[in-house]
Amino acid sequence: MFTIINFAEPTSGGLASLIFWLVGLTSSVAAGVVLFTVILKLITLPFDFMSRFSMRRNSIKMEQMRPELEKLQKQYADNKNLYNQKMMALYKKNGYSMFGACLPTIVSLVIFIVAISAFNDYSKYQNRIYFYEMANSYNEVIYTGFQTDMEYIYYDEDGNITFNDKAIADLVSEEEGSAEKQLTGHTLKVEKGRSGESFYYKVSTDGGYAEYKRFFTVDNGNYSFLGEEYYAISGALYDTDIKEESNNYLILSGKYDADGQKVEESKRKEKDFTAYKEENPDATEAEFLMEIASEMAAETFYNNGSKFLWVKNIWVSDSAFRHPVEKDWDNFKGTYSYDGEASTMNAEKYQLLIKDLADETTAPNGLFILVALTALSSLGMQLLNKKSQKAQMELQTVDGQGAQTQKIMTWMMPIMMAIFAFFYTAAFSIYIIVSTLISLLTTVIINKLADMKYNKPVEGDDVIRGRVYNPPKEENPQKDKKANNKKNQPPEADFLSGLADKKKKPRGRLK
Repeated sequence: MFTIINFAEPTSGGLASLIFWLVGLTSSVAAGVVLFTVILKLITLPFDFMSRFSMRRNSIKMEQMRPELEKLQKQYADNKNLYNQKMMALYKKNGYSMFGACLPTIVSLVIFIVAISAFNDYSKYQNRIYFYEMANSYNEVIYTGFQTDMEYIYYDEDGNITFNDKAIADLVSEEEGSAEKQLTGHTLKVEKGRSGESFYYKVSTDGGYAEYKRFFTVDNGNYSFLGEEYYAISGALYDTDIKEESNNYLILSGKYDADGQKVEESKRKEKDFTAYKEENPDATEAEFLMEIASEMAAETFYNNGSKFLWVKNIWVSDSAFRHPVEKDWDNFKGTYSYDGEASTMNAEKYQLLIKDLADETTAPNGLFILVALTALSSLGMQLLNKKSQKAQMELQTVDGQGAQTQKIMTWMMPIMMAIFAFFYTAAFSIYIIVSTLISLLTTVIINKLADMKYNKPVEGDDVIRGRVYNPPKEENPQKDKKANNKKNQPPEADFLSGLADKKKKPRGRLK
């Protein structure tokens, strides 16, 4: 009996649907992720502009207040609360706003968190889609064993073979018996019988090699489905005409090697049942078809477009500790949140699907390159922020503790982003890298615009390292000469010189 794998078709919603649409639009997972990132950055650009422009403006104002703030830091080095009060008064006087960048930053952060959730949901959805498509390819091997006629046997919207229960069963008027129906190009063969309290019918076509058996009950003309079984017709697979004309899967060649690389046409080895029986004398027709079905499922996996450069499955993290395919059914359900109750999937059917993907269950999915690039791009962003906000970090606290905190964050953020990239998918890493590079570019531009508007030197002043510096005025030689002459003369009120004002009486003495 041939095993049909009913893998329930997954659904998606929200931003995951947008990613799915963009991937389909670009015909490339990586290109779809990049396009999604650009669209999301365009949506958040107004908030980013408001936030970064406000932060840069504050940095410029803080630099302009540096002389006064440094003086306050020395004056109130032992009194943080008083320093904060004086600093807030100085902020108000100079129009410095501490909260101008907060709201836009919060909005951007919320969108970032939503994007993480969307990528996580979509990665699970996409891996479920891959296995749904693999199951369809697997089942297609047996489905091609029937000739379709669009009335009795046809394909549904999902590409699954479908049988018209009532029409087929009515070909045999009695509860038990057989009948043949001549159709265009082939003959439909039906056998009807009873199995205990239920009925069954078996159907096959003379142009195929498969047989379908369906169990049902009848109540007032209504057919209720109980179960189904698929078989390979004994001896049909030896028929050369059937192999060559009806079913290309019976002469299927291995299109991919163990590493998932395409094999040249001239190097493929044909598979047919005769040769298979010589190698496996006890094998049945169904086992032969399932061998081919597993190979078709593997081919579908390699064709799904999830490979990205060195990463074998872009919806798994770029890590040597993760694998492109989960090794067992329990791992698959847990990793990709698959509800096995929605279908008849089980561990045995899962192993049939991945039979020719055994190497993918142990091979490293990546080389940590995207994880490293995620950390490096984040470090670049932190260094730019450190340079842009140097004044705030040095002057917002009386002891300059803010600068030390920023120094810690400069290294902590890249580590955190690397952890995200390690535990999430390679697609998410691409999103982070592209998003950070766009932020780096926009930040440089926004800082330039803020500098042009707020960081203008005062007329007659020199700007040195962001500070406004007032040089001492040039000395007047004539004025200095008079001052020196006067300085060398004895003071008029000097009692020792005898030139003291005689009208003034010394205290405590008589004239």
